[in-house]
Amino acid sequence: MIINVGSLNKAKCQAVEEVCHELFGEVTVNRFRVRSGVSHTPTTDDEILRGAVTRATEAFRKSSAALGIGLEGGITPVPYGHILKGWAAVFDGTRILVGSTPGILLPPHIMEKIGGKRELAHVMDEVSGREDVRSNEGAFGILTGNRISRTQSFILALYCALAPIVNSDLYSIEPATGRSGEGATFRKNRAGEGAKRRAGDLETL
Repeated sequence: MIINVGSLNKAKCQAVEEVCHELFGEVTVNRFRVRSGVSHTPTTDDEILRGAVTRATEAFRKSSAALGIGLEGGITPVPYGHILKGWAAVFDGTRILVGSTPGILLPPHIMEKIGGKRELAHVMDEVSGREDVRSNEGAFGILTGNRISRTQSFILALYCALAPIVNSDLYSIEPATGRSGEGATFRKNRAGEGAKRRAGDLETL
C-alpha cells in the first residue's frame, strides 16, 4: 500500500509511519514538500484544518497512491486563552476525512512573544533553549514535560481521521434507514509492487 504524506517534517512523518504500519501492515510512505496554503503558524481552527486538507490533497496528486495525508498545527483562540492544536486530513481521491489532536493552552508569555508576527516554532526554540523543536518533541512535548510529544499528538489525530476506513461497517450505515452501505473502498498498493495502480488493487477495508 502506498501513502503520500505532504510534509518532510520528521515528527509528522514518524506519526504517519507508525499509524499506517499498525493499521495497514506493509506500507510505503512517500514524503513530499507541498504548499499548505496557510501561514507558517495558523491562528484559527479553520485555517489549521484548511492547511491539513491542502497538504493531503496536494500529496495525493504528487504520485500514484492509495491515500494522501496532511498534518497541520497551529493556534486557535478560546474564551480562556489560546490553544495549540492540530488537524490530520486524509484524502483517498474521493473523500476527505479529518481528525484532531488534543489541545493545550499556550502560556500568555509565549503568545506575547509570537505577537502575530513570529512563528511558534522559533519562539519554542527560544523558550526551551533547544534547536528545531518542531521536528522533535514539539511545543506539545515542551508544554507537557514530554508526556505528549508532537508525534504522539498527531498519532491521535490520525487514528481519528482514519476511523471511517478501519471501521468502515459502522461509518457506512445510512442515517435514514440504518442499513449498511458498501463500506470504504480504496486502492491498496503493496510495497515493492511499484506505483502503478490496477483495478485488481481495489480492496474494501
